[in-house]
Amino acid sequence: MHRKRALALLLQLLKIKTGQTVTILFKGETVNTPSNIYNFGDYREFLKDRYKQLKETDSLFSFRNFSKQAGFGSPNYLKLVMDGKRNLSADAIGKFAKGLRLDSHETEFFRYMVECNQCESPTKQKVYEAKLMYLRELFKVKTLIPELYDYYHEWYHSAIRETVKKGKVKNEPAAIAKSLVPNISEEEAKKSIELLMTLKFIEVNGEGMLEAKESGGAVDAETAALSQKIHYEQMAELAAQSLYTQGPDTQDFESVTVSLPKEKVAELKIKIQELIQAVAREHSNKPEHAMFQLNVQLFAITQPMSGEKKGAEKAA
Repeated sequence: MHRKRALALLLQLLKIKTGQTVTILFKGETVNTPSNIYNFGDYREFLKDRYKQLKETDSLFSFRNFSKQAGFGSPNYLKLVMDGKRNLSADAIGKFAKGLRLDSHETEFFRYMVECNQCESPTKQKVYEAKLMYLRELFKVKTLIPELYDYYHEWYHSAIRETVKKGKVKNEPAAIAKSLVPNISEEEAKKSIELLMTLKFIEVNGEGMLEAKESGGAVDAETAALSQKIHYEQMAELAAQSLYTQGPDTQDFESVTVSLPKEKVAELKIKIQELIQAVAREHSNKPEHAMFQLNVQLFAITQPMSGEKKGAEKAA
């Protein structure tokens, strides 16, 4: 068992360095390191590469074998999709992921890559491209610190952490799960607590209460920057969900579209930072108070129109 774990760790290191598939047999058992799907932007090219890798490392793998594992009746369905003769439906994407032996995170990336490639709307395609970029960033964190990858992949980890930081909380996953908006399952809350303890963000005291630790493990600047982007993405998605799950008593959305010169943009960014700092100072440590998330986004929706001013002056 120790030999197997050591080899599995070696395979993970080889994956990070080369992005290749490595397979070792243990008396009929296969230990498989998936290919690096995050290097691809075209899902059909990924299918060709993945098929080649599985074929080289598993003598039993074939188009027929894939269809059987994935649950397709046609023995050459994978070949048809690889050659561009078939597209993938939402249901077929999940089956393909199973047949290609992808894990849950790779499956998520594969799904968005298929949607992006098959999408006919340029606007939606840009959204999918942004999601793929986000997942690639997330994968970088996974290769550096796997636990941080899990932490930033789900919004409720930070929510539970902040709840514990307000004061000691009973180590009761079911109650914690129900206190979140939206609710999560008891099992998700239990695993979240275990993760936060692994990261040394929280601990269980002698009375069985959860309490925050002063500091977690050290994180380098690159990982911290990637993690911050991932956190922003998670909170933006949570805000979008709240539009349909909460009412005016617990939420407020304001939006304005304005044209600003470069120097005004810089001034506005400072005002946003000051607002965030001011709100943070109002933070309450009383357990009976609900927690809120304040997001402020500022981003460009057009490019500057160079030469516009000169054209206007000439017309005058």
